[in-house]
Amino acid sequence: MRTALSLAGGVTFMLLSIVLSGCKGGSSNPYGSTPTGPSPSPPPANTVQMQGMAFSPATITVAVGTTVTWKNLDVYAHTSTSDTGVWDTGNIPGGGSATTTFNTAGTFPYNCTYHVSMGMKGTVIVK
Repeated sequence: MRTALSLAGGVTFMLLSIVLSGCKGGSSNPYGSTPTGPSPSPPPANTVQMQGMAFSPATITVAVGTTVTWKNLDVYAHTSTSDTGVWDTGNIPGGGSATTTFNTAGTFPYNCTYHVSMGMKGTVIVK
């Protein structure tokens, strides 16, 4: 009986040691979590990302003659559609992209026709 209790106690101690040793990490982070990957990088020059019902950046300023790329990072479709009819990329599927070249100076508000009611709006400023 005494041997069985000693064995059970020893096994319990070993298991507890294993569990507790897994809780301490080599990280200097006191919360025990570590980053899962690199920080997101800013979009390439003259690129507007579409994600989470938003354009990022919401306002982009470019020179006359610049081509702007809209890159859809969501799994569902978006559009980049001028509020005044200057351009309409049409449907940009998840993972897809579309471009528009701006040859005239001005301020051009635009939206996603599917998600404008959710506030998905942006502005292109061409100088």
